[in-house]
Amino acid sequence: MIRASAFFSLVLGTLPVGAFAGGGADGPGWKDVSEVFVRRCINCHAAHGASKGLRLDSYAATLEGSENGPVVVSGDPAASEMIRRLTGESTPRMPFLGRPLPPEELELIRRWIETGLRDEAG
Repeated sequence: MIRASAFFSLVLGTLPVGAFAGGGADGPGWKDVSEVFVRRCINCHAAHGASKGLRLDSYAATLEGSENGPVVVSGDPAASEMIRRLTGESTPRMPFLGRPLPPEELELIRRWIETGLRDEAG
């Protein structure tokens, strides 16, 4: 006999992390990911000192990218330099000198990219 808490742990454990990440059925929007950027990224990536020209303090600036070009590719997280930096696939890993993003925040950003870089949640 399975206890209720064990049952829910089993069921919830089979859902993708993205099922709990922000956003509606169509995926997260800018408001959802910008909360992560405010907490973890804009110390270095804002108007006052945008490292490599990359600003993450507005939707338009994030889509514009850095001096090396776009950092997010709509619909393609694997091709997005932002994801490669956040996972350490490209160096330097971001956040630079900080703890890596927790899996749920990384998944939120990945889903935002995958579902089309929405300005607003679904």
